[in-house]
Amino acid sequence: MPGHRMISAHDCLLSGFMHIVADENIPSVEEAFCSLGEVSTCNGRQLSRADVGDADVLLVRSVTRVDEALLAGSPVRFVASATAGLNHVDLDYLARANIGFANAPGSNAISAAEYVIAAICYWARHEGRSLEGLTVGIIGLGNVGSRVRQRCERLGMRCLANDPPLAERGHAGLTTLEAVLDCDVVTCHVPLEVEGRYPTRQLLNRQALARLRPGALLINASRGEVVDEGALLRRMREQGDISVVLDVWEHEPAIDVEMLRHCLLGTAHIAGYSTDAKVRGTEMIYQACCRFFGKPPAWSMNDVDFPVARRDVELRVGGPEVCASVLDAYDIEADSRRLGRLLSDPKLEPAYWFDHLRKHYPIRREFTPELIE
Repeated sequence: MPGHRMISAHDCLLSGFMHIVADENIPSVEEAFCSLGEVSTCNGRQLSRADVGDADVLLVRSVTRVDEALLAGSPVRFVASATAGLNHVDLDYLARANIGFANAPGSNAISAAEYVIAAICYWARHEGRSLEGLTVGIIGLGNVGSRVRQRCERLGMRCLANDPPLAERGHAGLTTLEAVLDCDVVTCHVPLEVEGRYPTRQLLNRQALARLRPGALLINASRGEVVDEGALLRRMREQGDISVVLDVWEHEPAIDVEMLRHCLLGTAHIAGYSTDAKVRGTEMIYQACCRFFGKPPAWSMNDVDFPVARRDVELRVGGPEVCASVLDAYDIEADSRRLGRLLSDPKLEPAYWFDHLRKHYPIRREFTPELIE
């Protein structure tokens, strides 16, 4: 197939004759899945019906829309997304078509939480603020939000969280959205829900954004559509009294360069892109695929020889040296500078550059171990 890179049967000890089509940006995918069949990789954003015409397994990331238009008439029996989010997958269609499915919830939670910690440290240093005593409002207390809270509290910050679905299930210690929006730092970690009891599309609309206190920091590392970018841009242009860090954008990959111009930090949807997180996602969908087809796993994350060692940071209440250690372990400003080339090079096309940065993202190791409460 044009545009595909094949792993031959000679290179793998194939235990079956399945054809596995995978997004080329899933790390270690050939090494992991070659024990199950023949693997071919392709550009996930351009993946089409022709690419899955003889595929038994489809492995994607969030840039591929998986639905009847893509899979109808194909022999695909199992789909997996190496991501936590589900809004790019038509689960109802997969169920009707009797196609198995798995994703990787929590695989990038540590990475995304570390992104938020680095953003707060960068902002605190930029504004001359101390971490200790800051109030952090967390919208969504799932896999990522709960890890953000753990890390912020270890650094001496006081956290307030809003999560209506959790509150409905009896989770204690939650508060209102209004209380969260009144914090020094507000960070979003909700899925994109357009319908249902708790829709999140444009959850932070004009009225909600107006509640942000002057001097506050707003971070969005969930989904771009959660924030009304037009309303946010108006607030930043007219008042200029808040700092904004965006990793996700309303019209990805064709992002609004004017929005980027007003951000303290702007990155190309890479909060969860640590090398550890991506390989962890591969391991999770590989294990799920093995279970689905009744095959014993022959590969794990422990088989990966990471080219860069971890540089763990002890999270504790302290002075500016803590921020320095965090930013030394993860240079979030470097990621922002890369996307920021759109502001200085008018020849760069935003959608192309955004995808280029994601495809060629450098190695980034996680720097905090999993914390057990």
